[in-house]
Amino acid sequence: MTEMRKQQEITFRKNLIIDAAKIIFFHKGFENSTMEDIAHKAGYSKGSLYSYFNSKNEICFTIVNDYFAKIVEFIQEIAEKDISGLEKIVRIKETFAEDYAGNSRFCNIYETFKYHRDQCSEVENEIEINESYNRRIKELITEIVQSGLDDKSIKNTVDVNRLSQSFWNEKNCFIAETMFSEVNEYDYLFDLVIESITEEV
Repeated sequence: MTEMRKQQEITFRKNLIIDAAKIIFFHKGFENSTMEDIAHKAGYSKGSLYSYFNSKNEICFTIVNDYFAKIVEFIQEIAEKDISGLEKIVRIKETFAEDYAGNSRFCNIYETFKYHRDQCSEVENEIEINESYNRRIKELITEIVQSGLDDKSIKNTVDVNRLSQSFWNEKNCFIAETMFSEVNEYDYLFDLVIESITEEV
């Protein structure tokens, strides 16, 4: 077997395990799930599972980090669009909410993740990856907010760093809180924030 073929096989098996874990975490909850549950769902022995992941924490981090990579990608795409900074912020929220609303399994996993992430010191590499994604998302949003000040779609009295931190930070974020349903309190609050920072023409 060539090295490329071997790597493809490893990736394929890891993806099977991740897909199985999403189902198990969703139906049983992270705390009640075991590596044995995941192995059974994936069609592997428990021992085989440990050849690919050291713990369910590592699997959970991998799931979250894969999704964060997707977030970085779509925010980057929005950042490059020829629209105002204010419109970009609204587009990010709408895209995030639409995608998240159709991904109930991830929604469940991410909410659990936010509470247990600080107890996962044994997966240092995945933590570093997650932190790097969070930094990149924050950088992109900061750039977008600044572009809104530059193109005068956002009021020049806005504190760029504080607003960006409110829209996205590694523990919780306003944009993410608007994603659980199409109409909720956070949607209303988001609209109020947008109204308050919009520069009057």
